[in-house]
This record gives sequence, structure tokens and C-alpha cells, in this order.
Amino acid sequence: MRQNRLNNKNVQNGITITLPTEVVIKDIPAIKIKTSTLEVLSVKDNPTQKKIVANTKELGEITLWESDSYERIGQWTDSDVETRLIEIFLK
Repeated sequence: MRQNRLNNKNVQNGITITLPTEVVIKDIPAIKIKTSTLEVLSVKDNPTQKKIVANTKELGEITLWESDSYERIGQWTDSDVETRLIEIFLK
């Protein structure tokens, strides 16, 4: 999924992230939905907005990096996306 930031609003498709443990992905009052995998349908890199968003089957869009963190990540890879999603759900 490596991107070329020269193009605005780049889109990449298709990875499934296996989380190290089952996590709660939605917490509706009295109902918890759990999963041990997330299916990433696409990742959008928008340099104009300084934002990278993963579109997942389970939750829709999840912002991975924006603003300063967008600048720090630079040229990201599939592995960076996987690591970031695990960080988001295991914090």
C-alpha cells in the first residue's frame, strides 16, 4: 500500500489486520461487539488536509494520522497501518 504523496487523495485497497487479542470495537450501552480482526477496505492519504484515513469493514472510517503525526509518519507502509490500528484499539 505504499503511496506517492504527489497525487492528492490517493486510495489503496485491501488488507486484513490480525490484532494480538480480541478487542471491543463498538461499545453500545449494554452491548459490546468484539472482534480479533479488522478488514481494511482502503486507506486514503490526503496531503491537502494532512490526514490519512483507513476505511474498515467493521467500523467505517478511522483516522490514523493527521496534522503533526501526518508529517512525522512520512512515507507509510501496510505495516505502519497495521501498527497504528493496533495502537488505537489497545490503548
